[in-house]
Amino acid sequence: MRDYSSFQFRVDREEMEYHLHNAPFAAALLDNEGNVIEANTVLLQATGYTYEQVKTKKFSDFFLTRDPFEAWINQCKKVAYESKKAPRITLKLKTGNTCMCNAIIYNDMGMENYPFHCIVLTNITGKEKPILHYFNQIMDNINLGIVVLNQKALIVEISHTACELLGVKKEFVINRTIKEAFSGMKDEQHFISSSLLDGVTVRNQAYSWRNGDKRFDFIVDSDVLYYPDGEIAGGYYIFKNVTNMLTIEQQIERKDRLAMIGQIAAGTAHEIRNPLTSINGFLQMMSKTLDEAGMVKEKEYTKIMLMEINRINDLVSEFLLLSKQKEVQYQLVDVEQVFTEILPIVKNEALLHGIDVIVELCEEVPLIIGDSELLKQVLLNITKNGIEAMGEKGVLTLRISIVADKVEIAVHDTGPGIPPYLVDKIFDPFFTTKEEGTGLGLPVCQKIVHDMGGSILVSCKGNGTVFRVVLPAR
Repeated sequence: MRDYSSFQFRVDREEMEYHLHNAPFAAALLDNEGNVIEANTVLLQATGYTYEQVKTKKFSDFFLTRDPFEAWINQCKKVAYESKKAPRITLKLKTGNTCMCNAIIYNDMGMENYPFHCIVLTNITGKEKPILHYFNQIMDNINLGIVVLNQKALIVEISHTACELLGVKKEFVINRTIKEAFSGMKDEQHFISSSLLDGVTVRNQAYSWRNGDKRFDFIVDSDVLYYPDGEIAGGYYIFKNVTNMLTIEQQIERKDRLAMIGQIAAGTAHEIRNPLTSINGFLQMMSKTLDEAGMVKEKEYTKIMLMEINRINDLVSEFLLLSKQKEVQYQLVDVEQVFTEILPIVKNEALLHGIDVIVELCEEVPLIIGDSELLKQVLLNITKNGIEAMGEKGVLTLRISIVADKVEIAVHDTGPGIPPYLVDKIFDPFFTTKEEGTGLGLPVCQKIVHDMGGSILVSCKGNGTVFRVVLPAR
């Protein structure tokens, strides 16, 4: 076996701690006085201590010896040198029991007065029943959240995915109770509970969990683990993040709703337009007659009626656009040229409301495949919404950028923003916060962009709302 006493390499403490926490075996860092200054989760699992408890211990709390720390280190190095293998030592456990293990000691790592020693423990054996032995039976997918409890309801193992989803660090939850490890877990979120050891298990149970600003939806399974003699060894929870799946279901539901509206629109729009055309024609004739008769007041009435008929026609046109199935012949579109053509309209509208317009264009904007007129409609609708949201003062920023081989057109207003509880509804047909709105503008924009192979994203910040139209570059 290799002579570990002569093995040297240069490494600082930060790098050593990184390797220590990623090592598959128990390891700890001790200072020159024998105080524990860092330990990994494998050592916590082996000894039964929590991370905070371990960092208050000395080497004599872990290793059965009467020698001072320096003498113990030298003895271990001597045995390793003479026997050409790691010395076999006795490790003390929190329960008061002991077990045997091999000790590999790294110190004086290419530096004088090296401030700490790294002690690696391998081949740990003893009389403790190995609850961790059962962990591999349930670790089938690293993308699963997994929490393993021992028979005292202490957390003895937790997967990396579980740590990310629950917002904890592994070393701070090992050998802790559920309440200590997940202090933010409310009563209605107790999908990890010590009642599991009383036989309270779940199958395909849906739970929600909020980690800071993020909300996750889980499907949870749990069960009890038994030793061969029938004694309870502990239990485990397995949960899968299905947040994205639910989001996809919502998108499918929204598309189905749009499809249904499109079918209704296709079947009724023409029937509505036919009488409207007749009414519009007769009103125009009536308006001319009233003008010739000098009936100015009555002529104003017909003017109002014609305006309302045009408004109904516009609404019917939006219905028909929802019902169309990619009938447009798409071609190469210069997004920068589209910007140039709509800017005079946007700036004139902004000027009427006292709004400043800022335009930011990147260099060499690639072409996209789509319909320039429909893209104009989308951008004019979104910019109009932004201007109206700001009222009589604010800044509207239009930006074109390239993100991951896609063209992103961002429209940023400095208005009050969209309330979080309304963000998911703004693309629903007929949903509107405007007194005279139809609730079809954004659904129509979304359909146009989706038909071009792109997407519309919305985000609300402290200084307004940002709509991002993302389209695949040619």
